[in-house]
Amino acid sequence: MQDLFRHALLACLLLAGAQGVHAQGERGSVVISTGLEGGGYWSAGERLRAVAAEVGVDVENRSSSGSLMNLERLFDSGSPVSLAFAQADAVEYFAGQNPEIAPAIGTLHSIGQECVFIISRSDDDIKTLKDMRKSERMQLGIKSPQSGIWVTYHSMMQRVPGLDGVTLIYGDTIERMNHLLSPLTNIDRAVMVVHGTDAHSPEIEMAAKDPDNYRFVDIEDERLTRAVDGGEPLYQRKKVRSGVAEESGKVETICVRGLLVANRNKLTSAQFDAVQGFVQARWAEIHPEP
Repeated sequence: MQDLFRHALLACLLLAGAQGVHAQGERGSVVISTGLEGGGYWSAGERLRAVAAEVGVDVENRSSSGSLMNLERLFDSGSPVSLAFAQADAVEYFAGQNPEIAPAIGTLHSIGQECVFIISRSDDDIKTLKDMRKSERMQLGIKSPQSGIWVTYHSMMQRVPGLDGVTLIYGDTIERMNHLLSPLTNIDRAVMVVHGTDAHSPEIEMAAKDPDNYRFVDIEDERLTRAVDGGEPLYQRKKVRSGVAEESGKVETICVRGLLVANRNKLTSAQFDAVQGFVQARWAEIHPEP
């Protein structure tokens, strides 16, 4: 079953249908659920909204706490959300929990790679993922249980035994970064973020500017990038060398695709064709490459 979902959800991107369509259809505005206001997904949503307006499609951009909230809205019949940004692992996880939604998922475009960064205190013992597994009392700070970050770590736990012993702490990850500098007796701590290779999150900036206090943890376990059930690997190994600070370029990590997905059941055929057309034709404006 997992293999079926993987092939359905991670298939090749849809080919562009109608171009220049100016029909809104009887359902009114298209609503996209993106991410935290000011963040990468939300900003891409704003650019999508502006491009859509130029071709006569009314799009509303709604902020959210992350991929899982986006998908919950997208497939909630009581929500007007019909488009969403989400990590590929979050789409797979959500469809696995809700198999009835698979036929309604339309993948419009890849938004590029989202990479995992785990940050620890520079003078503690947490240098690699193996160190996290070996720690007797390990805490990992992430923003929200409704985020793609949570899904990614959940997926990592399934692939690498021992990571399930890590305690997840939810909340402000900048605050958690500051807490790293006040060590606790017999407790190891780190912070995890997931974002594009060229994004400049506050957490990455803090760590890169202060290598005396922070380090990037190597995510080196090959089990994370193996194919499951004969499908394509969900994660790809990567050594990030550009965009984020040079220090992070020295670290082995894993990346997953970010996707723009639609709920076909919430869009008229005219709306779907219009969105598909301008997304394919003007993607460079919606998500410009650095």
